[in-house]
Amino acid sequence: MADLKQIEIARLAGVSQATVSRVLKGDPQVNDAMRERVLAVVQELGYVPDARAQSLRSQRTRLLGLVVHRASEALAGDPFFSALIASIIEQAGRYDYHLCVDTARTARSQRAIYEELLRTRRVDGLILVESETHDKRIARLSGEGFPFVLIGRYDPADAVCSVDNDNVGAAFMATDYLIRTGRRRIAYIGGPAGLTVTRDRLQGYKNALESHGVGYDPRLLAFSEFSERSAASAMTDLLSLTPPPDAVVGLDDLIALSAMREAKRHGCRVPDDIAFIGFNDSPLCHYVEPSLTSIAVDIPALARKATEMLIALIEGREPQPKRQIVPARLVKRESA
Repeated sequence: MADLKQIEIARLAGVSQATVSRVLKGDPQVNDAMRERVLAVVQELGYVPDARAQSLRSQRTRLLGLVVHRASEALAGDPFFSALIASIIEQAGRYDYHLCVDTARTARSQRAIYEELLRTRRVDGLILVESETHDKRIARLSGEGFPFVLIGRYDPADAVCSVDNDNVGAAFMATDYLIRTGRRRIAYIGGPAGLTVTRDRLQGYKNALESHGVGYDPRLLAFSEFSERSAASAMTDLLSLTPPPDAVVGLDDLIALSAMREAKRHGCRVPDDIAFIGFNDSPLCHYVEPSLTSIAVDIPALARKATEMLIALIEGREPQPKRQIVPARLVKRESA
């Protein structure tokens, strides 16, 4: 019956049945326009492949896994992961896959979740986030030959399939903009020091300072957990300096917004006394006073590329290229 339906879809979409099959399996090599045409017909007909029969034939669960190193309550308030998870769910659903999300409060519990996923094979593949320099997850999954795609960077670049924005270039863009608007004592509040994204954005920040002949002051460097309290504490420490910073680049919008609120609590005028730039251009940027300048990271594109690459790996195809970069852009608002 499924074959007859696919024949009808192929006829209405003006493509071959093989193309319909490739679209339904999530083959990223299918032309985008052709994929959209097929999926439009699929939606119009209300065609739903028999997932149970497909699973029995392929011995797949049609589940993708994502493990986030956050407490559940922290994840609920994280605009980046809220947007990323929603985008992965939407993209996976287009290829009849579903997303299984786990949260882990500690590194130890995170490792336990990965071991359980490897043992039970209850997901067909994993999307990894927040890579570290010596990432034990990547070594373990690579050793098992288990399909995974990293949203982030890992050295060497061709060692794993990954999707990322140019974090060095994006942080350069933010810092360069602040310098060009007259700021000279620019602080950087990173995330946890071991994360690749923290190090990459720190490098971009340093590169921009150097390109303008602005000396790097290590006292203007702070690290924060992904929480309002931690970012506020980092900002308090920076404000205790003499003289204090006149601008802050925050690793993400949550950190930048928490720091900005703390600066205002200490009597600082934004942006007159101190300017702020975040990352991710989350909806929160519009709803604060002053509105937050941010580097827009194309989260739907990150999710789409990562999901398509992972499905290709699951189905035995090697994605090319193995590392894909999604552009970022500066969105200027009142805080800078």
